[in-house]
Amino acid sequence: MGRDRKFNEVDLFLCTKKLIIETGYEGFTIGQLASQLDISRAAIYKYYQNKDELLLDFMLDEMNHTLKSFSSIPEELPFLEKIDLLLQKIYKYKDLHSILGIQEGISTKNAPHLEAKKNQLSLMHRELYQPLMHLVQQGKSEGYMDMDMPNELLLGFIFQSIAIPNHSGMDTEEVFNYTKKLILNGILKKK
Repeated sequence: MGRDRKFNEVDLFLCTKKLIIETGYEGFTIGQLASQLDISRAAIYKYYQNKDELLLDFMLDEMNHTLKSFSSIPEELPFLEKIDLLLQKIYKYKDLHSILGIQEGISTKNAPHLEAKKNQLSLMHRELYQPLMHLVQQGKSEGYMDMDMPNELLLGFIFQSIAIPNHSGMDTEEVFNYTKKLILNGILKKK
């Protein structure tokens, strides 16, 4: 049994992220989290009523970090520099999509505070796409992207390409570089 000691939110959310990626929503428990942090479950329950509240706060924190990171790309950069920075940032937060997917398992029935948090996540998700849409438009206006290609499809392709699991055994940087090359150049060899 863990000790009844203090913990900080950074450690709590880092451990939550690790566990939720490993176990998914159904497998995640406050007991596992407490054990990983070497604290008592009661220490966590002092701050969170249940795992759903904890997970929603974790997702809001993760989304907040992602928004800050994505919005830090300087507007004045040319498209190729911006897309390179964006791909690096997307790769850093590549688990975000699967993490946000766990909110589907969270019931907000008779829990208006949880519903409010899910609504906030939804608004943040839309906010995340605004600077990315501007980037796609810049790529089109600078002649790097096909004007006929729908923006949402391009962004979806980029995000899903980054999220492809690495079954090849290549190191992380190598996978990132090949993925970036595929996104920017496609699969066809230039003749």
